[in-house]
Amino acid sequence: MGERLASKVAVVTGGGGGIGEATGALFVQEGATVALVDSDAEAAARAAQAIDPSGGRVLAIGADLADEAEAARAVRETVARFGQLDVLVNNAGVRVYGPITEATPESWERIIQVNLLAAAYCSKYAVPELIRAGGGSVVNVSSTNAVVGRSGLAQYDATKAALLGLTRSMACDHAEQNVRVNAVCPGFTATRYHVRRRAEREGTSPEQAAADLRAEGSQCLLGRLAEPLEIAYAILFLACHESSYVTGATLMVDGGTGMSVDGPTSR
Repeated sequence: MGERLASKVAVVTGGGGGIGEATGALFVQEGATVALVDSDAEAAARAAQAIDPSGGRVLAIGADLADEAEAARAVRETVARFGQLDVLVNNAGVRVYGPITEATPESWERIIQVNLLAAAYCSKYAVPELIRAGGGSVVNVSSTNAVVGRSGLAQYDATKAALLGLTRSMACDHAEQNVRVNAVCPGFTATRYHVRRRAEREGTSPEQAAADLRAEGSQCLLGRLAEPLEIAYAILFLACHESSYVTGATLMVDGGTGMSVDGPTSR
């Protein structure tokens, strides 16, 4: 058991799997108590059970964070259960595939609601709790493709770029209140979600989808996909005291995708 988040309370959105679940597990290992928030309540419950079978350190909350009232409820339930809030990780997100010429008002509305407004709503209610706790950290999970172009995911990449703008402005707004706000930009990451969605989109088997993702991941300088835990460690750094002089920053955790000669494709 580590101590980098000893006695801290964290909310991790998109906590039902992938990077969110890995982050929740790592936070608990480092001494935190954690609320895993996910639109899939059953996935959040499974992740919470896997991380802490006793149920005392992890709270599962089912909530559609695109609804401001649901975001407020998630923060409220966390504070009611654990007494305070010190860290918010805005990790929840969805994807819409295709070029901008295929975008619809409905697809724009949904992806903006989940990828941008959900983070804004959670922050709106979490930041006052962080201030009451004497300060804290907000970590927004963006994407390497917020800063590096690619084809086929214009709406997703636009919302992830907007999240970086939100990060910088929030850092300016709340520095005097001892609230640090930073962003992590993951690259190709091996999650069950990515494999499943790719298989569904392309009509292939999960095994073929996983192989295709590994091939894409090989285009970064490190030549492989990231594991969710590798992204979680970057989030942990920005959440804990080790990054006490870091705010308004964007941390690229992409295996050198933006430096690759071949450039990225999709994540």
